[in-house]
Amino acid sequence: MQITHLDGRGPVTAVIRSIGARHPGAHDLVTDGLYLDLRHALRNPADDPAMRYLTGLDTKVYAHVLATSGARELITRTAVQLRTLADEVPWGRLVRLTVACQGGRHRSVAVAEAVARRAWAAWGGECGVEVEHHHIDHPVLPASD
Repeated sequence: MQITHLDGRGPVTAVIRSIGARHPGAHDLVTDGLYLDLRHALRNPADDPAMRYLTGLDTKVYAHVLATSGARELITRTAVQLRTLADEVPWGRLVRLTVACQGGRHRSVAVAEAVARRAWAAWGGECGVEVEHHHIDHPVLPASD
């Protein structure tokens, strides 16, 4: 697992997880909060041989995912939902977002990072955000039928 920390002046307010929905036990990580499944929403960078073995942390893959039609709007809406949820819980309590794609290496990683940065910026760096990439180091999965 890899973790991105966006430190804030206050406590960590949001934890965003990226997962690969086809990995055994992946959905056991979905415990509460918001859930976003990208398997049918965005095109898969793993279909391109030049990006197959990269991850959503690589600039080429990140740009590819964000350039997909509707991706930026989806990221904006999700960040707003996350911030709205955070406004409804007591100060110091965590809100969670789980972002899923097929293998957890490309789309979910890029979108989780983008939502985290958008929410952190909207909070003006007041609140911390952590992003946990649970399947980023797992092997690339074969195409599903």
